[in-house]
Amino acid sequence: MSDEKTNYWLFQSSPKVFLLKEALEAEALSTFSLKSHKAKVKQGDKIILWQTGKNTGCFGLATVQGAPEKATINPTETQYFKQIPTKGLRVPIHIDYNLWNRPITKEILPNVPEFEPFYAGTPGTNFKATKAQYSALIEVIERLEVVEEPAVKYLPLLKPLKYLNLILQGPPGTGKTYQTVNHALAIIEKRSLTELAIESRTNLRGRFEEYQEAGKIQFLTFHQSYSYEDFVEGIKPSTINGQINYGIEDGLFKRICANARTSLLQTINEINPEDTVDTIIPSSITNTILSKCKKYILIIDEINRGNIASIFGELITLLEVDKRAGQTEAMTTTLPYSKTPFSVPPNLHIIGTMNTSDKSTAPFDFALRRRFDFIYMPPQAELLPTNIEAGVNLVKLLTILNQRIQLLVDEDHLVDHAYFMKITTLDDLVNLFDNKIIPLLKEYFFNDLHKLSLVIGPHFFEQVAPPDYTLLAISDRPIIEEGGRTASLVLRVASSWLEKDFIRIYEPGY
Repeated sequence: MSDEKTNYWLFQSSPKVFLLKEALEAEALSTFSLKSHKAKVKQGDKIILWQTGKNTGCFGLATVQGAPEKATINPTETQYFKQIPTKGLRVPIHIDYNLWNRPITKEILPNVPEFEPFYAGTPGTNFKATKAQYSALIEVIERLEVVEEPAVKYLPLLKPLKYLNLILQGPPGTGKTYQTVNHALAIIEKRSLTELAIESRTNLRGRFEEYQEAGKIQFLTFHQSYSYEDFVEGIKPSTINGQINYGIEDGLFKRICANARTSLLQTINEINPEDTVDTIIPSSITNTILSKCKKYILIIDEINRGNIASIFGELITLLEVDKRAGQTEAMTTTLPYSKTPFSVPPNLHIIGTMNTSDKSTAPFDFALRRRFDFIYMPPQAELLPTNIEAGVNLVKLLTILNQRIQLLVDEDHLVDHAYFMKITTLDDLVNLFDNKIIPLLKEYFFNDLHKLSLVIGPHFFEQVAPPDYTLLAISDRPIIEEGGRTASLVLRVASSWLEKDFIRIYEPGY
C-alpha cells in the first residue's frame, strides 16, 4: 500500500480502562477499541499507541490488519481490562515496535513543528496523526536504541524466565555459555531476554559479576572426575598446627542452597513477621513469597560431561519443581556424611549447558530429560557478514556446510557461526578450515575422507597411487588386497587453497 493511501492514527488507552503496558509486555495485544473515524480506519494504516495517565507516553507502534469489527476481544486480552466492553468496534492490529519497557514520553518527543498539533492526552480514544509524527517517533526509537536487537543475537524470549531447571543445548560454538549471562540476569532481575538484548554486553557482564561477588550466582564446570563430595558434601583433609584432620566440608551446591534458603526464610519473616520461622521452610510456599524473595542461580557448564548419577546422588529427585521445599510434593533426604536433613529451595534456579555433539549426551538425556527444560541453540549463519575481503560469502558457505552435515550425520553435529565471526581475510578462512573445521569434520566422520569430500567438495583433495603392499609379509597380502588397489584421497596442502575453492563449496559451477 502506497504512502498516499496510508492513514496515520493516534490510539489512546487509559489505565483506568485497559492496562496497555502490561498487555504489551505479555505480547497479548492484538485488537484495539475504535470509537472515532470508524469509516476511515483500514488495513495497512499506521498507529501510534499512547497510554494516558500518570505514566503517559508512546508504548508502541502498530499496523492495522483488517477492517473494524464488532467488539470481539481476544481471550488473551481480557485479563488486562478493568471492565470488559460488551459493545462497540475493535480493529485488529499488529505490533511493529513494542516499547512497553522504555516508552517515549512527551518529555523526549522531538521538538519539531510536525508535533503541532499532537492530540496525546486529549480526552478520547482515536485521533488523527501524521506520517511525519509517525516517522519522527521511529527516529527517536532508533536514536535511543530502544528497539530490540535481532532475535538471533541473544535468543530473546517473550516473557521473563520462570524455569527452575534449564539446559541450553546445541552444537559446539553456538554461544551456550555466553547466553547463560542473559538467562541468569533475566531470572534475578525479573526481566525478559528481549529487554536485556537492548543493553550492551559490558553492562550485562558487569552486573553478572556483581551478582557473582554477592554469592547470588555460582558458576562451575562438570568434568569426569567431579564428584558428589565436590558438589554436595564430603570428608576432606585439612592441616591444623601441622596435623592432618578430616572433617565434613560442604560442596558448592549445598552452600548455594543454604544461601537461597536463608533468603527465602527472610522473605517469609518480612511478609509474616508474627511467624517465628528459623531454619525450616514451611510446607506451603505461596507465589507472593516466591515473587518477592531473591533468586539464586547455579550455572553448570558442560553439565553432560560429568557423571550425573554420581554427582547428584539421591538429590536428583529433589530437583523437580514439585519436590522442592514448600511445594505440593516436597521431599527431604538425609545427607550421608553430615546426617542432616536436606531439601532444595524453590528459589534456586539451575542453568546448564550441553554440547549435543558430545558422545556422553545420550545417557544424559534419559537421566534428566523430564527434570529440565531444554532450549536448542542452532547455528545462526545470518549473523555473519555476507562477504569477507576475499569475496567468499560466509553466510552461503556455512549454510551449505551444515545442510550437508545434517544430511550425513544429524543436527547435533553442525558447525556453528562462532567459528566464523572474526574471519575477515582469505588467510583467516584458510587457517580456520585447516586448524578447526576440517579436524572437527574428520572427528565427526571418523576420519573418512570420502564423507569429508561430500561436505567440502572433491576439489580440496587429490588422488594418490595406492600403497605398495609388496612391502608387507607375503601371508598378509591377500587379506589387504581383497578390496582391490584403488587410488586414495589426500587433502591438498592448505597453502594451495584459493578463494575459488571456498566459493565452489556453495557454487559448484563456479
